[in-house]
Amino acid sequence: MKKTKMISFILFLGFFYPFHTYSYADEGTFHQNKDENTHFNMFVDFRSSINSTVKKEFFEGSRFSEDYLNLEVIGKANDKISYRFSKKLNNIENNRTVDLAYLKYKWNEKLYFLIGKQPASFGSIEYTNNFYGSPYRYTNVYKNKENPVGFSFIYLPIKNHELQFQIVNSITNSNNNREESTVQKVNNTMGYSVNWNWSLFNNQIIQNRWSYSIFQENEDKKFWKLIALGSKLDLKPFFIEADYILSDEDIEKNGDVTKILRSYNYDYQNVASVKYGTYLVKLKYNFIPKWNLIAKGVYEMGTSKKGVNDILGENKLFKKAYTYYGGIEFLPIIKNEDLSFHFLYQNQKVNYNLDQIKKENKNNHFIILGFSYRIKMI
Repeated sequence: MKKTKMISFILFLGFFYPFHTYSYADEGTFHQNKDENTHFNMFVDFRSSINSTVKKEFFEGSRFSEDYLNLEVIGKANDKISYRFSKKLNNIENNRTVDLAYLKYKWNEKLYFLIGKQPASFGSIEYTNNFYGSPYRYTNVYKNKENPVGFSFIYLPIKNHELQFQIVNSITNSNNNREESTVQKVNNTMGYSVNWNWSLFNNQIIQNRWSYSIFQENEDKKFWKLIALGSKLDLKPFFIEADYILSDEDIEKNGDVTKILRSYNYDYQNVASVKYGTYLVKLKYNFIPKWNLIAKGVYEMGTSKKGVNDILGENKLFKKAYTYYGGIEFLPIIKNEDLSFHFLYQNQKVNYNLDQIKKENKNNHFIILGFSYRIKMI
């Protein structure tokens, strides 16, 4: 009943309130200023912080970290073709050439095509907001570690409505794959997403991002299905974001539960089959022009789809996670988020309902002081 009420609340927001939805069709301008070159622009995005952590009541000290460093090239070849290339520079495990590399072709005012390595077309405000990595992002939502390669159709039927259909290489996690001879492997797996981005009014008080995605895993008859619904209410200077994300995973994507099961049984070689339902609400208050107060809450439930020995029961709730954020942002330049400073407190609680794995429960506290900037190089 609570789940139904929350989904109804999100749908209510979507129908009766609007905001500026991130739109691939808008990328031809890439949100450029008038003095920017429409044909070639190079940007560097950077975020750094000092972090203090308390885990299980033990202070683990403070450290400086380089959270995010990205190089991006965007522009237009002509009136019909625009492009985007992006590469994270601070990830030493990232041996890929680029993280994003796609072309967008404008067929007409209503129809666009994307081809290349591109963001997965997932809904929700959480997934779309702050593409360059906000400290307020809930990391467990992002099951895909790499952007897929494929093709997207983008259609604008009426004003403030965008439909997208995406066909890409499937987003699989090879670390969780089994090598048993009884497992039938699938090569050249594919994924499909349908995305509807829309708002109701010209002033876009509300933006909505809804999507359904299905990805074939590299095992026969195994899929990852994702429903993502998000709405944002813009009542300047007050903002509300609400999301619901359901991740149905025949093969667990992040491997957390699988690692726990294997730690209790070294002979266990299967991969957990789970569902995660996540609710997110974020409040932002621009109380004076250069300062924002931010509060955010996340509730996540994990349910096992199949029974595993005497630990997991079929269709049983095994995990509840609560994450709370509170913080303040300072933007030295009014109406420009290219430079910002943030002070953030985060509390993460993870409770497992099963006696066998309750020692895996967490109650962690984080205090973060950091800054981020975006610089136009060329």
